Amino acid sequence: MAITASDWLITSDVAQEAAFRIDVPESHRGRWVLSYLPTYRRLTREQAVAGVVLAEMIMHELIGGNGEFDGETAALYAETLELTLTDVMCLLALRGARWEPNTRRSNRSRSNRSQSKRPRTNGTESTSEAFTVAL
Repeated sequence: MAITASDWLITSDVAQEAAFRIDVPESHRGRWVLSYLPTYRRLTREQAVAGVVLAEMIMHELIGGNGEFDGETAALYAETLELTLTDVMCLLALRGARWEPNTRRSNRSRSNRSQSKRPRTNGTESTSEAFTVAL
């Protein structure tokens, strides 16, 4: 587990998540945004580090699953973000589903598109009759 942190960016070598420092002239100057949280959530550096560490802990458990997951520590990191551990796991799962190229959803939408090109029948005609009528 290796977290890399600079003045502007915090990344993990396991979880594909990061925290970015916001340095624009506004009231949130110097605050941080965590990649798996909504962008309106502004964090302290401590919270940003906790969020990246927590994402890495969860990903380690999902990838390796060697039974070393410390749920109590993970819950404390989540509490630092003012979330529950379940909330964080759900947010990470939603992000992962968005980035995964071959999800069931994309396969389903492809098959739905091909079905929508087929002519509709009311159930009484045969398929060939409905096809002929649709031409």
